[in-house]
Amino acid sequence: MSKLETERLSLRPFRRTDAPAFTRLAGDWAVASMTSDIPFPFVESQAAGWLEPARGEVRFAIEREGRLIGGVGYYRRASGVAELGFWLGRAWWGRGYATEAAEAVVRRGLRDRSLPGFSSAHFIDNPASGRVLAKLGFEPTGRGLIACEARGCDVEVVTYRLDRKRASIVMPALATEPASRPRWRAWLSLFGAS
Repeated sequence: MSKLETERLSLRPFRRTDAPAFTRLAGDWAVASMTSDIPFPFVESQAAGWLEPARGEVRFAIEREGRLIGGVGYYRRASGVAELGFWLGRAWWGRGYATEAAEAVVRRGLRDRSLPGFSSAHFIDNPASGRVLAKLGFEPTGRGLIACEARGCDVEVVTYRLDRKRASIVMPALATEPASRPRWRAWLSLFGAS
């Protein structure tokens, strides 16, 4: 899995040495309780196992200035659609980092022509994740229940989808633009001036 660069972030594969920072960031109740698969309390031995992606998963560590601040990735469902997930340590909320990282990962994923699109969901008490998905062009498709390991129960979610056709409209240079290409160059390429 290759590294992705955005305007402000580096996305790279997780490393075993990320376990202490990962435990501290993702083990915060405010973070873990908004994910489906991070338990609470969360200990370093659990983090070490979580850092190894399962077969078919694409997981990136999100770094800002060389420091781990979160994670983003997806896995392919049996339907072929990729399920997008992301999280940030609480200190980095509200700065647009989740949108920036998730956009890079969606762009990377859609380079695979066999991938028809992405799905995602957020707990109803986490509207910030809904705003990230909306900025990326995801459209709500319904509601459901998803198990939350930290809370120990099923939690109501809003479900979303971004198909390839819509992605090409909301991210016009999607078909050809590498995730690391600066936005201004992508914009210029729309006018044949890159």
